[in-house]
Amino acid sequence: MFGRMLQTWALAALPACLLLSPVAAEDFYKGKTIRMVVGASASGGYTLYARSVARFMPKHIPGNPTIVVANMPSGNGIAATNHVYNLAEKDGTVFGLFNRYTILLPILGTEQAKYKPEEFNWLGTTASYSDNAYLFVIRAKLPQTDVASLRKANPPLNVGNVGAAPIEVINEALKLNLKIIHGYTGDNLDIAFENGEVDGHTTGYANLLSRKAYWLEKGIARPMIQFGRETRLPALANVPTARELAETPDQLAMIKFVEAPLMIGYPFALPPGVPADRVAIMQKAFMDTMNDPEFKEDMLKQSLEYTPKDGKAIANLISQMAKTPPAVIQRYKELTGDRAPG
Repeated sequence: MFGRMLQTWALAALPACLLLSPVAAEDFYKGKTIRMVVGASASGGYTLYARSVARFMPKHIPGNPTIVVANMPSGNGIAATNHVYNLAEKDGTVFGLFNRYTILLPILGTEQAKYKPEEFNWLGTTASYSDNAYLFVIRAKLPQTDVASLRKANPPLNVGNVGAAPIEVINEALKLNLKIIHGYTGDNLDIAFENGEVDGHTTGYANLLSRKAYWLEKGIARPMIQFGRETRLPALANVPTARELAETPDQLAMIKFVEAPLMIGYPFALPPGVPADRVAIMQKAFMDTMNDPEFKEDMLKQSLEYTPKDGKAIANLISQMAKTPPAVIQRYKELTGDRAPG
């Protein structure tokens, strides 16, 4: 009698167990469309990475769903990060590729940032700047050829910027004589630089090679400083790093803080609240994509940096950023005000 009762209870519990089983979780994605929200314009460097991930990741997700890219560049990407955290479905069918600098904003106490970076389910990044650098370039026709001449520029060089970092902070930390002009989008800033409307620009080296290689080939742009690196990128052996140009401990601390998002690279994440089994599926699928030889070949063909890291590495970097000394954060805020990041 008691044995029959146990058998009955076991059968009654079986459907619930199946719902929690890996097989059932994997079946969830069959026939689904996953939306990737990108906090950048459709023609920017972020979108190049997003589209490649959207092409290759579906084959690594059980059920082979479709991934569509939805650009949401408003507020220099803040809208996208807010959307994924607060409004997106929490069922695993929406994830984001965020403007790396939006991750700083809650640490800075920015009111518009309605999210907690540590609560995202981080998938990883396609690139971590270990084979890349973020560059400050000026028009090659200008007479300034080194940092010493940038400090003495008269009049100051006009530098376009899509947001507050990193050139806003680097300008002060390294005592350069630059006039930072805000309000550009990435596309408009490219045009302004080529037309001579601005003298300087900041961009990723891999992004420059992929989208504007002729700036270097035809002598339009001259790299002056590289960020996001402890040592010089071999391909830019004659271009100093911001860290080696720092003259005081305070300058170095400020540079390290502004560079931290560069190490995060191109961060992909699911919102908080997604069931753990689906998070595990998507994290594995993301890293399987990163390790896919065809994906790597696609990255290299586009001259995009391929130095992936997993979600745990991103979470650790965010944790380190949160431990930045308050004095450094306060000075950063004084320099950048309420402007959105670039």
